[in-house]
Parts: sequence; structure tokens; C-alpha cells
Amino acid sequence: MRSLQQALIRMSLEDVLKLIDESKKFLEPYRIYGQMIMDGIAQLESLEKLVKEEKIPEAYALSCSMCEQITQYRSFVPQLADNMERVREILKSSC
Repeated sequence: MRSLQQALIRMSLEDVLKLIDESKKFLEPYRIYGQMIMDGIAQLESLEKLVKEEKIPEAYALSCSMCEQITQYRSFVPQLADNMERVREILKSSC
């Protein structure tokens, strides 16, 4: 049972990494628009590193912070906001 649970968590974390990668690819073309975009990409890279290192509580905390930050821009980047919410929910269930 434990190995099944670990396998499910690993699969979920793979989904998280895919969502993070998709989000970075979305933001990359907008780098030229300023520091806020570059900061967002840097946060996604930090989140990716935490997930890869399986530091799930830290990754969850960062994802919560990122979801709060993006709330005011949701109407401009709905897919990015949805991705971050999915990431947060997966990480929450993996804690």
C-alpha cells in the first residue's frame, strides 16, 4: 500500500513539473516586459527545484504565495492562474 501511495505522489509531482514547465513557457516570450515577469519565471524555477528535491511542504508554501500574487492578474493570465491553482492543490494533497 505504501509503495502505491508513493507511486501516486510521484505521478502527481510529474504533473506539477509539467504545469510548471507549461507556465514558464507561457511567460518566456514576455520577459522583455519587465522585472515582474522575470521574477515570476524565477519563482517558477525555484518551485520546480523544490519539487524535484521533493521538498513538498516548502513547495506548497511557495505555490500558495504565488497563487496570492497572481490573483490580481487572473483576468490577464487565466491559464497561468489555473495552472498555479492546480499545482497548489496537487502539492497540498502530497503533503
